[in-house]
Formats: sequence, C-alpha cells, structure tokens
Amino acid sequence: MDGKLMNQFKKKYYFKSVSVIQILGLLIAIMALIGIDKVLVSNILFMIGLGTICLAVVDILLGAHLLAGWFRHKKKGETDDEYEQSKIKIREVGRMKNQPVRFSRFGRSMLIIGASYIILAIVITL
Repeated sequence: MDGKLMNQFKKKYYFKSVSVIQILGLLIAIMALIGIDKVLVSNILFMIGLGTICLAVVDILLGAHLLAGWFRHKKKGETDDEYEQSKIKIREVGRMKNQPVRFSRFGRSMLIIGASYIILAIVITL
C-alpha cells in the first residue's frame, strides 16, 4: 500500500525536489529560532513563497488556452473560399476553452513549496 501511494505522489509532483527544498526551509527556520534575525528570515521565506506561488500561477495560465480563438479578418486579395477554409472553427475553440483547469507537476510542486514557506514564515514570527 505504501509503495502504491508513494508512486501516486511521484506522478503528481516532484517528490524528492520538493522534500529537499522543504527540509532546507525547515533548517533556515530552525536557524532563525536559534539566533538569526527572525523577522528578516521570515520576510525572506515569505517572499520566496510568494514567488513560487506566482510561478505556479503562470504555469497554470500557460495551459489555459487563453489565446485560442482569436478572430481572423479576411486578408486583402483573399477569396471567399480561401477565407471560409481558414476560418476559425467555433465549436473546437469552445471545447478547448471549456476544458477543466489542469495542474502540471511543476505547478503543483511550486504551490506546495510556496504554501509551506509561507506557513513557515508565519510560524517563525509567532
């Protein structure tokens, strides 16, 4: 059972990389609790968390087909038959745009790292 669950995690996000980055964040948080300026470390972790969440949002929006279906005008000298053949198929664009939002492995990994770093930053300042 554990091997099957672990394989599912590995398919959904970069398990080793995310684990190493989270352990690094925990070590930085422990150093902040021991003696380094807590507010400075908390601010840095918070900004890194926000940056990774922004990367995840960009990754999600890149796969959202936002530019699909732009209207195409008839070019000068183009015949009506040529224009009809190259015309945008509305049903295909509608199907593409109505698909559910999909998260890639990179996007999920960045969301996990960002959320964990933001939570660490809040815990440090308590």
